[in-house]
Amino acid sequence: MHLSFNALLRGAVLAACLVSPHVAASVVIATTRVVFPADQSEVTVKLSNVGTTPSLVQAWVDDGRPQDPLNDLQVPFSVMPAMFRLDAGKGQSLRVFHEGGAMPVDRESLFWLNVLEVPPKGVGNALQVSLRSRIKLLYRPDGLQGKAVDSHRSVTWQLLREGERWVLKATNNGPFVVNLASLSLQHNGQPPQTLDPSHVLPYSSSRFQVGRLAGQASIMLRYAFIDDYGAVREAPEPVTVRQAD
Repeated sequence: MHLSFNALLRGAVLAACLVSPHVAASVVIATTRVVFPADQSEVTVKLSNVGTTPSLVQAWVDDGRPQDPLNDLQVPFSVMPAMFRLDAGKGQSLRVFHEGGAMPVDRESLFWLNVLEVPPKGVGNALQVSLRSRIKLLYRPDGLQGKAVDSHRSVTWQLLREGERWVLKATNNGPFVVNLASLSLQHNGQPPQTLDPSHVLPYSSSRFQVGRLAGQASIMLRYAFIDDYGAVREAPEPVTVRQAD
């Protein structure tokens, strides 16, 4: 069973990587992120099959290396059930367990919950497409200073010059992972420049590639962040970002 699990997973992940992003998954997760409080031994995540056919579902947690084999992943979480059939129109609750082990107590830790659906075998030459959903799993220690919803205020921003291009550097000075939904730069009366958003880990920095800024020493930044419930919140005020010395 162990060998067939890995073989199936490798093939399914490859198919998932090749599929068009416009193909909709039948198995959907009821949330866009999971917050795991340190004072709990498990959390529950609900799945639903909104399609018309049954699917084989596999679930696991990774540490930010989505393509690595399961045997190479060293994560302090397990998921039950890890493999099951989910009939059309039915639901299933995943139980995510924290298995102990040393974890940072002064900041959140970021992991990822994976849900892979393998549809039934097609007839004849029909293409069988596996789809993987992957959402953030945030392990949150007790007693962190501040509130997660205000964590975006702990981020400082700088413009860095790298050759002919610019980089927007975000430094998170707080203990929570800051999840960004959008980034938009306004400079010199030009149309806003939209950047690809991502997340910024606690007490770490992330960089976002920026196009030419025509020698601007400062720009206006508008951004939105994502809260614990998956809601997108616009920052109340734009931020003036200056070029680093």
